[in-house]
Amino acid sequence: MRVYIGIDDTDSKRSMCTTYVAAVALRRAESLGAKRADLPWLVRLNPNCPYKTRGNAATCLPLEVEPSVFGAVWNSVVETVRELADLENGADPGVAAFSEESRPLLAGLYLRAVRELVELESVLKVCESHAIRYWAFGESRGLIGAAAAAGAKEETLTTYELLAYRTRAMWGKERLIDPESVRRMDELFGGQTFDNYDYDRDEVRITPHTPCPVLLGIRSTCVEVLSESLSVLRINEPLEFYEVFKTNQATDLHYVVRDLRSIRPLESVVVRGRVASEPRVTPGGHVFLKVSDDSGSVTVAAYEPTGAFRWVVARLTVGDEVAVYGSVKIKPEGLTLNLEKLHVLKLKEVYVERAPPCPLCKKSMKSVGSRKGYRCERCGYIDPKATKVRKRVDRGLVEGFYEVTVTARRHLVRPLSLKESGPNDHRSA
Repeated sequence: MRVYIGIDDTDSKRSMCTTYVAAVALRRAESLGAKRADLPWLVRLNPNCPYKTRGNAATCLPLEVEPSVFGAVWNSVVETVRELADLENGADPGVAAFSEESRPLLAGLYLRAVRELVELESVLKVCESHAIRYWAFGESRGLIGAAAAAGAKEETLTTYELLAYRTRAMWGKERLIDPESVRRMDELFGGQTFDNYDYDRDEVRITPHTPCPVLLGIRSTCVEVLSESLSVLRINEPLEFYEVFKTNQATDLHYVVRDLRSIRPLESVVVRGRVASEPRVTPGGHVFLKVSDDSGSVTVAAYEPTGAFRWVVARLTVGDEVAVYGSVKIKPEGLTLNLEKLHVLKLKEVYVERAPPCPLCKKSMKSVGSRKGYRCERCGYIDPKATKVRKRVDRGLVEGFYEVTVTARRHLVRPLSLKESGPNDHRSA
C-alpha cells in the first residue's frame, strides 16, 4: 500500500532540523522493506506563523509499504522522531500517516496551512477521522504541519533542494565551504539553481547560520543538476550524507490577492493600489509609505535587510500605481505590509520648473525680476519675455518587477530570475 507519513516540529532554535529527522527516518524505513514512492517532500507552510522555529518547514515521506510491515515502519519513524527531536528545548513533534485515498481530503488543510493559521483542534479531528495512525508529543502542534505536508498538492511541488548533512562532531561549528566555489557553482548552474549567493551583500546563501545538522542546501528547478552542482563545491569537512527533496519553495503559493479592506494579520497578500504618501526613510535605513485602494490604506515597509530594494521603494511618489507583495503584521502604527516584492504598474510623470537656458551659450539664465524675464550672467543675453520651462524628472525608476536581496528572501517567494510561472503566479495582479 502507498502511505504518506508527515513529520513536523522536531527542531528548536538551538538544535536539530526536521529534514534531517525525515531523511534518517526514511533510511531506517527502507531498511525494513519500505520503498520510496517519490522523493521525500519538503513543504513550507505559512511563513508568518508565530509558532515557527525558523522557516516553518514540514516533511512528508511517500512510501510503498507491504501491509505486513507497515507497523514496523511506523514504529521506526516514531522512534526516530523521539530519538532525534529536540524535545528538551521546546520541540512539539507530530507524525501522521495517511493513505493515498485519504489525501484528497487534506488538500484544503494544506493550502490553509500555507496561507493561514490552522487550529490544532481541527487537525486532530482530521487525524482521528482519516489518519491510518498518528502520534504527537507535548502540545501536539507538530500534527498541524505533519497532516498538511502529507496532504500537499503534488502540482505545487515544483522545485527541489539537495540538503547535505554534517557529521555529528561538526554540529554547532563553523561551516567549512569555500565561498569562491559557491560563486563558481552559481556561474555554472545559475540558470537551473537559485539563491546560491547574495552578491549585494557578498554572502554565501546555501549554508544556514544555526547549529543544526544541515551543512548546505542547493535549490533548483531541475533535479538532474543537483548532484553535479554539489560536486563543484570545495567542502573542507566530511559529509554524513545528502538527500534530495521535492519542495513547494519559490512558488509564491503563500500569497492571496486581497483588497485593503480584507487583509488580515499574519497573511501574505498581493494588493494593487496607489502610492498615497511620500516615502519616509528612518535613521536605520528602513523605508515606509502608504498605499491605498478604493477600500482603504495600509503602511508598506521595506526594511534595511532587504538591501538595495529599499531605494526602489524610496523613489516612489504619490500617484504611482503598484502591486505590493508581502506579509501583514500588526505594528504600533496599525497593520503594516512588509514588502517582499514590488510590481510598479504605472509611474506618475513628475515635472519641475526650471530657469530657461540661454539660446546663445546654453547655460541657465537668472531671473531679472517678477515678470521681467531672464538674463544670462555668462554672455549678457537678455530675454524680457522668457519664462520658466517645465521639465520632466528622470526618477531613476522604470515600470516592472522588483525584489528584495537574496538574503532577505523567504523560502516560498519566487525569485524573478525564475521566468516560468509558478503554481500561484500573480503577475497579472
